Amino acid sequence: MKLPTHIVDIRENLHTDKITWREALQALQEATKKTKPWHRKEWKLERDSLIANSCTQCGAHGDTQPMVLQHLRHPRTIDVIFNQLASPELEKNAVERDAYIKELLENSDELNHFPIGEREGCPKCESTNVRFRKTRNEWDCLSKKSRGGRVVWRCGNSFETPLMLREPTPEQKRQISAISGALKKQAYEKYNTLAIRESYGKEAVLESIKDTERYLSFKDTTTYCKKCAYLMDVKGLIYCPEKQGYISIYEWRAKNS
Repeated sequence: MKLPTHIVDIRENLHTDKITWREALQALQEATKKTKPWHRKEWKLERDSLIANSCTQCGAHGDTQPMVLQHLRHPRTIDVIFNQLASPELEKNAVERDAYIKELLENSDELNHFPIGEREGCPKCESTNVRFRKTRNEWDCLSKKSRGGRVVWRCGNSFETPLMLREPTPEQKRQISAISGALKKQAYEKYNTLAIRESYGKEAVLESIKDTERYLSFKDTTTYCKKCAYLMDVKGLIYCPEKQGYISIYEWRAKNS
């Protein structure tokens, strides 16, 4: 099946910069909502002419069960295409951004000179999860460790004189977190990943149209029985002759790309 005329027009207009990539993407999305390719007469005729009488995977015969024309490769989503095109630049950007965040945090006067007081702690395990018991005039350590929802260790130490530890209070922790968050936000604004991805806008939309054209060409199709089609579409499995068994479709695509 050939690429529909309206998609050919969108591709041409995008190629010649008569429309922006955003306009092209919107036009494609609106067209897809109106008419699905498998509802077209041309699709049905070509599909019927390609379906064989036996499953190319399990060998089931068309006399015993219905056969379907199975696409082995589907068009990528626009987000996947964006990420694939921009991947090298995004990885470099992430490294530079993380280094910048580290620099901001290390050189922040507000963080380096943040007033941190002292808190009462357990002399045994140095946890600040302690509570003063007025009735006994002593402290109890409530520190514990859990694994799988079950307590596997508990300090339980009782003491009269707490160990004074330099540790921020819960309110101070919230303030420190807010300062750190603002610095990280500054870094993310400077190393804007959205701007990087969108710089590939035109190329991404053209790649998307290329995927659609390949899908409509029935190039990557074969005949499956309904069982094998189900295993592929729902379970993500495809038969591999070399391994004499079913493998992940992602592994299959890697082998045949």
